[in-house]
Amino acid sequence: ELAVRYNKNVWLPQILSIQEAFSSWSKIQLIDNIDIIYEMISIMNSSFDISSRDNMFGLASQIVKDFDEIDQYNVDADKLFNYLEAAKKIETWSLDPEASITEFEYLKFFKSLSSYYHLLKNNLLKNNVGYYGMITRKLCDLSNSELENTIGKHKIIFAGFNAMTSTEENIIVRLVELGKAVLLWDLDKYYFDDEIQEAGLFARNFFLKHKNIS
Repeated sequence: ELAVRYNKNVWLPQILSIQEAFSSWSKIQLIDNIDIIYEMISIMNSSFDISSRDNMFGLASQIVKDFDEIDQYNVDADKLFNYLEAAKKIETWSLDPEASITEFEYLKFFKSLSSYYHLLKNNLLKNNVGYYGMITRKLCDLSNSELENTIGKHKIIFAGFNAMTSTEENIIVRLVELGKAVLLWDLDKYYFDDEIQEAGLFARNFFLKHKNIS
């Protein structure tokens, strides 16, 4: 399409996935999920005796997935974990003294989630690597001037989206508003115009929220 439009020799623009672009801008290398899971296992083994637990890998995998979503949706992790711990205390409350040891270990695990979260991020950042949520949250936390400096003189085209996480939306919208980017959607008029169609829900909400972005 570019060749047809220009009808002359031109340099091909750099084409990256959003993960590759955000990783480049944040200076944090996106590493394989398996490496993050084993780092999580190492943290858990050194801070909490769970050697008797079955499916250690599965547990660590789920924790890493949850941490990634917490960051991608810009959730206050400490508040979430405090709430979760309080909810589990109510859930496991019992008058049976024989159940107290099991309950104590169960609650100890949930209380450890906050420290797991911070330890994992700190350990990864020491090596300038991380999971995708860490990367998007770092960019999301930048001021407008810092975000502009990160992009430099480039003009960005975000193309082919039909949904975004909270941090992706924050970064993309700010870059569009700063004149550093344009946003090209992958939308079907049938799904967008018909409010009964759930497939168009994100885009409808997006344009209601950001009326200045076409």
